Amino acid sequence: MKKIVCLFVLSACLVSAFAQSAVLIDTGLSKGVNFFEGRIVKGTKLAILNVKSSYEQLSEYVMEEMTAHFANTSFFTVVERSHLELLRQEMNFQLSGEVSDETALSIGKMLGAQTIISGSIDLLGDVYRLRIRAIDVQSATIQGVYTANIQRDRTLTSLTATPQNTDSQSQPRQNTPPPPPRTGSGSGVALPDYLFN
Repeated sequence: MKKIVCLFVLSACLVSAFAQSAVLIDTGLSKGVNFFEGRIVKGTKLAILNVKSSYEQLSEYVMEEMTAHFANTSFFTVVERSHLELLRQEMNFQLSGEVSDETALSIGKMLGAQTIISGSIDLLGDVYRLRIRAIDVQSATIQGVYTANIQRDRTLTSLTATPQNTDSQSQPRQNTPPPPPRTGSGSGVALPDYLFN
């Protein structure tokens, strides 16, 4: 019996050691920046290229927040997102979709970046799985991959909400007059509906 209890306790400890608790999206992004500070040389010029997601709003939010987190540390130099937008228009690629490593590296070189940051955020069971990776532009080597489970909160819920169909609300209602009262054989006297059924 003691062996079973010990085995159960040991397996519970192992599961909890390897399980990653879910965090708020902003906490996950902040921890991601701290993670890369330990992996990328100080002063490196970063370009945050894309974040793949099923929701464009969510992708944009993650990219904007990562840009803010990276820029607010004095550790990195971050390429302005407006430069990325110009390149996106010229090269016709989506920042919220899949971008091949080859395309990402060529974009990084055009921007003068030393490291490119890309990622994804996808629904995985009850949580969203955030993956951010850094790739050295010159050597095409992965400098690090950060992952976090993101719990659903008000921010994440609003970013993943599908827009409601507003077509019926935007059209004015037509005022149609009620049907005239039914009358019995030309008498002009209104009769109740149940008599006609």
